[in-house]
Amino acid sequence: MGAQPLWRAFEANEITHSGAHYLLAIAGLTRRSAAPRAADVARYLGVSRAAASLQLRSLQEHGLVITDAGGRLQLTRIGGDLVGRIASKRQILQVFLAEVLGVPEEAAELDACKVEHLLSEDSGAALVRWVRFLRSDHPAAAACLAAFRGTVAGCPHDGRCELCADACLLRIPR
Repeated sequence: MGAQPLWRAFEANEITHSGAHYLLAIAGLTRRSAAPRAADVARYLGVSRAAASLQLRSLQEHGLVITDAGGRLQLTRIGGDLVGRIASKRQILQVFLAEVLGVPEEAAELDACKVEHLLSEDSGAALVRWVRFLRSDHPAAAACLAAFRGTVAGCPHDGRCELCADACLLRIPR
């Protein structure tokens, strides 16, 4: 697939990063107390009321959020389903990055947040299966993790390998 079709697929994503955070905020605030108002969401996310109003209007137009007569926000069934999938993808990404790959917790949390809304259902399910396998009592799981953790990060002397297209990711300062 060339660059153009990939870009179009990215643009056609189900929800934006910002939209995902608004939905997650509504869900989180609703769990804590009553359904929130737009001002509550704005305060929670640290954005202006005007910015929150614009984003919430877009979410309403997409059928993900409704506002009751009292101005309280509620997720629609579709919005609630999307929140559940996004939260689950964030969780499995964070576990995979931190527990399996050994990425520091803070970086794993941030990276999971960045891609939670972009990950396909197929990829999310595959990560769940992989982490479940690695957490299992299967002897191959323990051997696989031990072999991975024992691998020394290094590149060929010329800095070119079959994985890093233009810049060696192992040589980039962290």
